Amino acid sequence: MKRNIYFTLLFLLLSIKGWGQLPLSLWDFAHTNTYMYFPEVLEKSEEFYIQTNHHFLRFNSSELKLTRFRSIASYEKLYQLSDLVGKEDDDILSMYLEYNGEKYKVIRNEASKDFIGDWVEGGKFYQRRYISDLKLEDGGPLFKFGLEIASWNDAFSFTLDYDEYLLPEDEMTLIIELRLPEDQYEVNADNSSQIKIQSDNHVTWDLTSNKENNSISYKKGVVSITSPLSNKSISALFQRRIQNYYTGKLLVYANDKNAPYQTLESYRDPQRQATVISMSGNMESKFGMERTKVVFENPTDEIQFERVIFEKKGVVKDITGASLILRDKQGFPTGIPIQISKNWHNDYKHKFKGPWLRGFTIVAIPSNEKVELELSRVTGFWGTLPAASHSQLSLTSWGKENQASHQLWEESAIGAFGENICYEPYGGIAESMITDVRPLFVKSTQPNIKEPEEYNWTPNVGGGDFLRFYDDKGNRKNIKQVKVDYIRNCPNLTEVSYKGVTANDEADYKLTTHLMRTNDFVKAYYHIELDVKSKLEFSRLAIAQFGSETYAYSYENKFAFGNENGLLKEIENRKDKLGYVVQEINTPGAAPWVSMHDAVNYDLQNYGTWANRGLILRETVIIINGKVVKPQFSTFVHYSKRIQKPVTLMELNLPLHIKELNEGDRIDMTIELCILPNESNSYYGDNEAFKNFISEEANTWEPMYREAHKNTQLIFLKKGKLLRRNPIKVEAENDEVILDITNGLGYVPITISNISNYRDFNIVITKNGTPVNLKEQEKFGNDYWQTDYNAETKTWEVTYSVPMDESLEP
Repeated sequence: MKRNIYFTLLFLLLSIKGWGQLPLSLWDFAHTNTYMYFPEVLEKSEEFYIQTNHHFLRFNSSELKLTRFRSIASYEKLYQLSDLVGKEDDDILSMYLEYNGEKYKVIRNEASKDFIGDWVEGGKFYQRRYISDLKLEDGGPLFKFGLEIASWNDAFSFTLDYDEYLLPEDEMTLIIELRLPEDQYEVNADNSSQIKIQSDNHVTWDLTSNKENNSISYKKGVVSITSPLSNKSISALFQRRIQNYYTGKLLVYANDKNAPYQTLESYRDPQRQATVISMSGNMESKFGMERTKVVFENPTDEIQFERVIFEKKGVVKDITGASLILRDKQGFPTGIPIQISKNWHNDYKHKFKGPWLRGFTIVAIPSNEKVELELSRVTGFWGTLPAASHSQLSLTSWGKENQASHQLWEESAIGAFGENICYEPYGGIAESMITDVRPLFVKSTQPNIKEPEEYNWTPNVGGGDFLRFYDDKGNRKNIKQVKVDYIRNCPNLTEVSYKGVTANDEADYKLTTHLMRTNDFVKAYYHIELDVKSKLEFSRLAIAQFGSETYAYSYENKFAFGNENGLLKEIENRKDKLGYVVQEINTPGAAPWVSMHDAVNYDLQNYGTWANRGLILRETVIIINGKVVKPQFSTFVHYSKRIQKPVTLMELNLPLHIKELNEGDRIDMTIELCILPNESNSYYGDNEAFKNFISEEANTWEPMYREAHKNTQLIFLKKGKLLRRNPIKVEAENDEVILDITNGLGYVPITISNISNYRDFNIVITKNGTPVNLKEQEKFGNDYWQTDYNAETKTWEVTYSVPMDESLEP
């Protein structure tokens, strides 16, 4: 069935020339990356790695051993992983309690040694893991201990915690000993509080501790740090020695910019090796903006550096949606990156139980300069539209600790009304990349069922996965060594990449996710890339799967398939057998789509509405044996233990006869996932065009056809270069872009790259040549666009949410 499309008119002109710019040194650390990852699939891993631009650590959690510390010099080429890992295990770190002249070693408790520890924080700037339930070897007091392992890009630490409430009356001493390989490191004691460590590749480290009454010594190849037990913790703090790094001479002030304008605490935390700035939380829930004035003053004649943590503990408003943006004094987003980590879980006592919210960054302040920034925190809305965010979510103090639990978990949200899409890159709990998936702006339609309420949590219709390989025995071959790159995390568009390799190193894997600021329904893009290096055999391959065989919370009665021209086929969902039911459904056209509709609300006692799902193949390039191959859809039935029913998954597959991939083969495709209301009166958002449409077509295949047909944008460039179609990205020419867009629904994100100044550019976006004022999205001032810094090109990128519905025309 053909549809006529009425195009609305849109224009944007931005020209803010003439404004100054902050010191360029503020972006010096935008290139920073820290990674914590596992060498093997999670269930086989006893070790984890920490890798940064400056160091590599290999730690055996089961044996509580630091088996590798490798310095990386700035002049060295990138190492192969095998070079960093090394061929032999060292035994660098040992911890003890000394009592009555006897030393008792801290060891793993046999009952919990399979648990690799809590992944507390993780992201661009900072990684932290905590291993609890440690004890002393036989003969020692029956105390419990915990070990914290943390890392910045250029610093790392090991902290032993005495995990008991009461202190013994007897004098006891905590000890950390370090045996650094003598063929790699030269050690010298500067004084009783600092050790100098020189690596064989000319990298110098300062080793200190966290308490003033701790002592450090070096004798017969052993560095020894001691602390009275009364301190309750002892740390070994490594910091790369570079002139003016973290000298303590930088002055930091913070004030709340919202009434009553209180002064905020800022202090140097020696254990975290950073300045901590407390956040006030002073904002209207969901609709407000917390604004913190931060001043960095450098009174010296040399540039000064500092690691910074913005922190809110205790009550954290609307924590499910967390956007932290550093803006300049006039409120312009700067693109200075911030890592966002958070935790709302507090089921039981734990050192890192929630709620807490932290933002991490590093600043460089020129000599004799005072720099003022604003930390802007929004939750529900950035301007007048819901903010999009993606951040690491700690699972500490939630659920049981087992071998696969409490690892890397990430949450993305539109607004702050509960989760929208969660990810578990190592599949520890769910054994699935996509876990919880929840619709946006839906409320209960049942008079006797309260949930979901407006601006609150909605039902879970997850999960999903990508590139699920199975061998000839039906065993899954998992992706391993997954590293996460946070390219942009809020508030108009998110972009996060997960990179790894297949189980036996046959292929490189990369998944890039995007979530966008909008006011109609949840839309996410997934760019899947697989580059094959050697023969990769499989009995079955799901390029994509929604839900997943190990995490499925929804099932639908009907499926429909089509493209931009309309419906091709609608089928009833058959669940009378397990395994594949319908296969080899072709994907013709420019925008093939699938609708999973007429969903059943299996949890009617808790939720008074549910959601449908669908996906669109936006871009596809599959090359096998030098030939282009088209993917196919299929339905796969499995029994979901989570809801105790057979559920049907939607899969995207290669043609059935393909059972291996070889060197040079590749898969490169972009999928759009949609989560849609399935009742006409459940949507309460303010997108009138969508509301009118969904009131008639809520529980049918029509919403997916509408999205595929009307939201396939056409871009005409007068100036600039198109770099990406989904979501749109355009390269500026001499800080200018002139483009015209047609076709679109809701709010479409457009990213402009290659801008030489975050405040000085000219962008013209029209829709059929007629203007609209995007400044109408503004609420508190300059809060409707996003700025990010590209450290590779040393240029800025700005993202706008462009309204495309006819009812949005001013």
